[in-house]
Amino acid sequence: MPAYEDVELTFPADGGCFGCSSTNPSGLQLRFRRRGDEIHAAVTVDDRFHGAPGVTHGGIVATLLDEVSCAAAVFLHDRHVVTGELQIRYVRPCPVETPLTLAARVVEETPRWFVIEGRIEQGKELLARSTGKFFYRRDPIAPTAP
Repeated sequence: MPAYEDVELTFPADGGCFGCSSTNPSGLQLRFRRRGDEIHAAVTVDDRFHGAPGVTHGGIVATLLDEVSCAAAVFLHDRHVVTGELQIRYVRPCPVETPLTLAARVVEETPRWFVIEGRIEQGKELLARSTGKFFYRRDPIAPTAP
């Protein structure tokens, strides 16, 4: 069952994830919302994650796209996944210290994986996009010990 529309969504057991954990003070601490058949997140990337001055490091851009894509599997299809492949097109530099919007949607479902498309936008301008194959996890996600 998909998550409720336009309600803040977090993973039930975050395990200190760099991308989405509220318990990881060094991480991105992403929060998600379902809007129709997409998952969205608002983010302002801290300057400590820059590559070139004023520009988000490409690895962080990839992380943002990976995180919102995994969130799409969880909150739209109630399936935990692992990333099998992620193809990224860096369209324009993603600025740091500027509000950005992340979005992802499932475009294909098979008995073993999803194909998920993601994007990063600043206002209505596309900055980066991704297509990835995300395999269903067979093992339950175990909580981590304190």
